[in-house]
Amino acid sequence: MYRIDLMTLFPDAVDGVLGSSILGRAQGRGLLALQAHQIRDYTLSKQKQVDDYPYGGGRGAVMQADPLYRCWQHITETCGPGHTIYLSPCGTPFDQAAAKRLAREHDHLILVCGHYEGVDQRFLDAYVDEEISLGDFVLTGGEIAAMAVADAVCRLVPGVLSDPACFEDESHWDGLLEYPQYSRPELWQGRAVPKELLSGDHSQVQRWRRKQQLLRTRQRRPDLFAKLPLSSRQDQELLRELEWEATRPVLTAPLLCRPATTDDLPAILELVAQARALLRRRGVDQWQDGYPAAQVFQADMAQGCCHVLTYEGELAAVFSLTRGPEAGYDAITDGKWRGDGPYAVLHRSAVADRFRGAGVADRLLESAKELALGMDVEWLRVDTHRKNKAMQNLLRRGGFQYRGNVLVCAGEGHDPRRLAFEAKLDGRPLAREGKK
Repeated sequence: MYRIDLMTLFPDAVDGVLGSSILGRAQGRGLLALQAHQIRDYTLSKQKQVDDYPYGGGRGAVMQADPLYRCWQHITETCGPGHTIYLSPCGTPFDQAAAKRLAREHDHLILVCGHYEGVDQRFLDAYVDEEISLGDFVLTGGEIAAMAVADAVCRLVPGVLSDPACFEDESHWDGLLEYPQYSRPELWQGRAVPKELLSGDHSQVQRWRRKQQLLRTRQRRPDLFAKLPLSSRQDQELLRELEWEATRPVLTAPLLCRPATTDDLPAILELVAQARALLRRRGVDQWQDGYPAAQVFQADMAQGCCHVLTYEGELAAVFSLTRGPEAGYDAITDGKWRGDGPYAVLHRSAVADRFRGAGVADRLLESAKELALGMDVEWLRVDTHRKNKAMQNLLRRGGFQYRGNVLVCAGEGHDPRRLAFEAKLDGRPLAREGKK
């Protein structure tokens, strides 16, 4: 059992806080013992006086050493010796590392709550093991600080919380601030839950959370961020992403989806050239044979299946959406399509360089799904190059599942192999293979 005794002038206030909620239940289960002791009960003064004027003059009063000592003596004789801490603005700043140290190294704490102008130094010199401060500010008494320390330490005691993850995932445990939290409903006042948290992919969720921890800590606590040993491969990759995303525009107006027109063709071709160059830099043999050319988009426009996303009138993305069947999809290998119903196919999607990292690609997928729902189909399918990891990650984040491999028409000397993905359009997630 972990024990904390608090020496205070206001035991009722302390008991009311530490005796409720999680700590109260832990005491009921015998994991903790938290007790407040009224210092006035240990004074020899008939008036229950525990303070007097300071030597040397000055305003206010000082808590006397003898009542404090007698209260401390009673605790140690009754409950055994404990690590004694005085809560003081002159103490060492308290942090998560200190909480972990106190929980690990001691099983009995005695917390001394000061008042007035402070405590007689002779008591501190004789019986206090360390002084702790909550920060660079002054409170009217030590009770709030003592309860904060007690709460931070007690929640680390095994069994108090249901699982170690309850505190290991929180701010300051490993030097990072905690990631943002979301709950139902999925959409509230026009604000949506991040797609990664809805993906059902545990690794994707964990990656997003780690990235948010790095971002929050860097933005809000650069002092903590500077001390982090971020040498792992994943952290270095996430930091590069954050640096890149910092150069991306922050969209303050909605992205609008509309059918493309011939007036859009020059901007579409420039956008495709940017995407082709990006794929080439990444070593992806896709769109490197001159496809898709202007005639392809003109044909899409004539059929009404080419669409653009615009941001304040500027072209941000392009995609085409056709109703199947699609040549080559019936010959899928190393897997199979999940459903036999009618489907739509996403083609020729690309995002302008200026808008990369601003969520435009995610909005593109959402727009394709919305349009496909109006085409009386059950499925949305798409294929991408096996080396196009960015597109694969985007599709998985958007609820698509890998279904197998297909071949597409490609110029001579260019790789025709593609990975095929599929998403169901009724809003229900696909069950995993082997599960109902």
